[in-house]
Amino acid sequence: MVAVEEAEYFRPTVSGISRVDTRRGCTDVLGTQLLVHYSVNKLVASKMPLPEQPLTVRGGCNCRAVRYKIQIPSLSDRPFHPYSDKIRSGENVHLPMIAIDYCNDCRRATGAVPPLWLCPPINYITSSLLRRSAVSQSPTTKADGDSDEEYRREPWLSAEEIFRPGLSGDDSFLTAFVFSDARTRYFCGRCGTNIGYRISPMPEGWPEMLDVMMGTIDKKDLDSDAMIPERAV
Repeated sequence: MVAVEEAEYFRPTVSGISRVDTRRGCTDVLGTQLLVHYSVNKLVASKMPLPEQPLTVRGGCNCRAVRYKIQIPSLSDRPFHPYSDKIRSGENVHLPMIAIDYCNDCRRATGAVPPLWLCPPINYITSSLLRRSAVSQSPTTKADGDSDEEYRREPWLSAEEIFRPGLSGDDSFLTAFVFSDARTRYFCGRCGTNIGYRISPMPEGWPEMLDVMMGTIDKKDLDSDAMIPERAV
């Protein structure tokens, strides 16, 4: 397991930043709003953050009923992490970030040890869905993109329009599990792929975010040197 720098391990809270024992793990508590999920803890073994150049990351579920694109701008156009000014080294942390997640809730919900997240502002993401009424209810077994279903894909829209809390009455395979007033997990209702996580609304000072499971990123993008975790949450 990758080590975490003790000197830079903090717990974000509504009232500021406090030190936390790394052995206790991470717990999100609605109400006190412990944003441990977005901590700035640095991995000792990290090689490099995302590159300074613009980058497009593509991905989706296993059956391609849910597809997304994350268009990351140049470093100079990326927002600072709201807690980056608390890091003792003076390091500037930008969003998006790639994180290893030691939170018990996320481990159990995703079935991963540990989960890996790409955490971008939601306005970097667009998504295209397949409608239940337009395609087979069984997952396709054809190669990526090699399917008649691709011609029935919905237009690409902003993720903020698509990844809404609840998704009540929606005809797509994108399914939401709302487990608190502010937290939603998203997965594909056809193939079962766990896709993402959203806290909305975010606290003051934060952009709206949509965290994407790293395992859903297309292999050709995932194999890039850019896709290396840099934070531990």
